[in-house]
Amino acid sequence: MKKFWIMVLALATLQMTAQAQTQQKKSFEKQWICVGVKGGMSVQRMLYWHNTALGRLPQDTMFFPTGGIFVDIPLSKVLSVAPEVTYVQRGTGLKYTHIGSGSEVHYTLNVHYADLRLPLEIRWPIQPWLQPYFVVGAEAGMRIGGKIAMTRTAPIAMNDTIDVGNANMALLHAGAFAGVGIRSKMEIGRRYLLLKLSASYHQGLVDTYSQMEKQGTSTADNVNAYYVTGARLPQGLELTLGVALSLQSLERDACATFSRDRNHRRHRGSFGY
Repeated sequence: MKKFWIMVLALATLQMTAQAQTQQKKSFEKQWICVGVKGGMSVQRMLYWHNTALGRLPQDTMFFPTGGIFVDIPLSKVLSVAPEVTYVQRGTGLKYTHIGSGSEVHYTLNVHYADLRLPLEIRWPIQPWLQPYFVVGAEAGMRIGGKIAMTRTAPIAMNDTIDVGNANMALLHAGAFAGVGIRSKMEIGRRYLLLKLSASYHQGLVDTYSQMEKQGTSTADNVNAYYVTGARLPQGLELTLGVALSLQSLERDACATFSRDRNHRRHRGSFGY
């Protein structure tokens, strides 16, 4: 009978220890902040708002690379913010026949941006390695370069490329985005490794036409490709993979602390243990 109660007490002790370790791990995860890099591909096009002629033209599929750095900050067990600085390209490609001359026109717009984004993530922590999430956020960016190219066949033949600037593109960009993703975390050495695979849709909310274009004071090649009316808003689908490491160490037990202190004493020249 005594052995039975000893076994019951041992099992209860093991269960309480496991629960305490789980609570300790959960408490640690609430403070878990990670810094990492991300990269991937985007598919871009333009929404021509209140411009029926351009809106009905088929657009080429434009694939661009994207990438940046981010900080993942948990706010609770199911909520995180992940501010990031991202390099992204936006643009479009148009092919059409010029009415009147019959000339074939090919127009390509490729603009480079540096974006500051603020995603808010709501996740479902099924397992540490399987955490689906929904993301929504806002973005604001600045134009840092780009090219506009246009070719036309005879009888009005032309082949020209110009730099994107104030004469043909607004300096600032702002928009919103939403998407889904999967988070996965694992222990690597003394830190957590975080993987984030996400797909998101991005919609520009600020017109990219420059004021010079709208006022007619600019004579850029892209003005010849169409009449500047309405608004030109960027749209994009992005698929990215992020990799990050926790800022905090996983040294949460006495053995890890003992080992660290012993190494520290050895480096100082003490006898150690």
